[in-house]
Amino acid sequence: MSHSEDNNKENVVHSDPVLRVDDVHAGYGKSEILNGISLSIRPGEIVALIGPNGAGKSTLLKVIAGLLKPSSGGVFLRGKNVAKMAVHQRARAGIAFVIQGGAIFPSLTVRDHLQLGSLGAKRRRKQEASVLSLGVLHTVDLPNNDRSGLLSGGQRQALSVATMMATNPSVLLCDEPSAGLAPALANTLIKQIALLSRQQGLPVLWVEQRLGDVLAIADRAVLLMSGKVSSQTDQPKEWLVPEVLSQLTLGKTWERSNG
Repeated sequence: MSHSEDNNKENVVHSDPVLRVDDVHAGYGKSEILNGISLSIRPGEIVALIGPNGAGKSTLLKVIAGLLKPSSGGVFLRGKNVAKMAVHQRARAGIAFVIQGGAIFPSLTVRDHLQLGSLGAKRRRKQEASVLSLGVLHTVDLPNNDRSGLLSGGQRQALSVATMMATNPSVLLCDEPSAGLAPALANTLIKQIALLSRQQGLPVLWVEQRLGDVLAIADRAVLLMSGKVSSQTDQPKEWLVPEVLSQLTLGKTWERSNG
């Protein structure tokens, strides 16, 4: 790790959380998926949220974004409880959610999407938001006037991320942004999001199928099992060992993990 990376990590550790989840319980109908999850994420920090299928990763992101109402617990953005806010109110407050497969309007052009996203950015930060968006679009070389309905799957996903970046969010939630992409494009998109996070101090809570790629750039990794935080580490690269990744994805706690 370089000296600058050391300093960045030190600054993150001593910063107040941008996002904090406090003892959240949530589920679907009578089935409880989240059983008292608490975690936080600080400025410029990338947190990989991992675990086996059904552990509650995507459910947690939906609760934070406002797509699912928790039965109890709080979601705090810069100290303010937003648990009762509607989805659009949370988006305006600074919570951006990139869903698997992307979310685009087929009849709109690339430029239209970025302009739509920038409506949510404060006036003094629109230029900064534009830079964020262009950084993502450069990964797939998208012309501004192309209608999004004619784009490839990878281009649509990149456009979805760029649109979220255009809002100049306070925190970015990523739910498998690389799903369905060719390996090279997926790797490039992951690296670009990480780069923008570092440059802009943007915290990212990241669920990703390409565990090796996201653990390689994350500051912390949190393992969910049965709707609870099972373990976490501030040395995510330690979890890159194949036998460790295998245990984690099968829902087994690695006995050497710290936390």
